[in-house]
Amino acid sequence: MIWFDKAACAGIAKVDPTIFFPDVERGHTGPHVWDQARAICRSCVVRHECLEYQMKFEEESGRRDGMWGGYTPKEREQLFQERIRLQPRGRGNP
Repeated sequence: MIWFDKAACAGIAKVDPTIFFPDVERGHTGPHVWDQARAICRSCVVRHECLEYQMKFEEESGRRDGMWGGYTPKEREQLFQERIRLQPRGRGNP
């Protein structure tokens, strides 16, 4: 079984999947726009795997959108920057 088969958001019939990808371009902004998605992520047993999967995708693609692992795009950008800052410096690492 793959990790996303265990995801809390997988196959939720009563929840609109667009809550994980709100239309920010149309003015749907603010912390409240993420509340439903964050609540589902909070209860998810594979939240960490989901976050790491998306972080790797974003590093390779440069594209960041949606709620993944309980983190908004902005929060993941901050996490990514923090990880860069904390990388050990030295041989092989500029």
